[in-house]
Amino acid sequence: MSKRVWSLDRQAGVGFVAGMSDILLQVAGKRGVPVPPPPHTPAVMGELAASIFLHPMRVTRRMPRELAYLEGARRRTMPTSAGDLAAWEWGEAGRPLVGLLHGWEGHGAQLGAFAAPLLAAGFRVLTFDAPGHGDSPGDECSAPLLGRLLVEIQAQAGGIFALVAHSMGCAAAAMAVVNGVSVRGLVFLAPPVSQLDRVERMCRRMEIKAETAGYFRAAVERRTGMLYTEANMFPVAQQAPCPLLALHDPADDSTDYAATEQFVAQWRGARLVPCPGRGHYRLLSTPEVVRQAVEFIAGLR
Repeated sequence: MSKRVWSLDRQAGVGFVAGMSDILLQVAGKRGVPVPPPPHTPAVMGELAASIFLHPMRVTRRMPRELAYLEGARRRTMPTSAGDLAAWEWGEAGRPLVGLLHGWEGHGAQLGAFAAPLLAAGFRVLTFDAPGHGDSPGDECSAPLLGRLLVEIQAQAGGIFALVAHSMGCAAAAMAVVNGVSVRGLVFLAPPVSQLDRVERMCRRMEIKAETAGYFRAAVERRTGMLYTEANMFPVAQQAPCPLLALHDPADDSTDYAATEQFVAQWRGARLVPCPGRGHYRLLSTPEVVRQAVEFIAGLR
């Protein structure tokens, strides 16, 4: 599809640098993002870049260990303003609830290694697939959207004791706790620092030119409903709304360890544990990471 649309663009005589347009159009085609008709002005391409940014590649296949995690869970559906989300719950009603939040293009079962140890420590555990991820409906997602949904989920669940979050899920959890979700503590696994940082990385990777990038930044801010100054860990850190344990590989190539060091240093009472060699995803199934997270949460009771 992208090749055909780019051909029309050339026939229309729109004066674009082919490299930038080609990359955006090709990525849109691969991700199933609708491509608008020409002319492909900077404003149109900026809006297309935002659609790509907000459109996760859906992963439904689960690893054998992830399927094993779910065997002891109850499958349920969680009605939200973004649709009925696929969810799984472990443990009896009446126990304090710990929520597990996956990252971008992930799914709830990725954090399943935390379920059994949390159950053994006396907690109930809930995970779910975010909009546009796993078995949940939708085509778009963002950390601000997920943060708003956590407010709804807390109301349904009757309260959340703590959250264990990975990558984008950390940003969503941070936004949720400053917007009404009351938890005793947070565990962040490989957290990002801001939504704007991810936007800028996409600009560099896809060679988006300055004028188009301006429209792209504005479109993401508008469509996620949150200013870049708000979708940022540092304002949350300055409020220090609850105890925090962060675990991060210093060589993580998806999220910036140095930025995590900086915002954790500003978060009163927070602690950062370096996890060398665990990468962005192996962190989630590392026994020592799970042990430290569960001990931290149990200590909040």
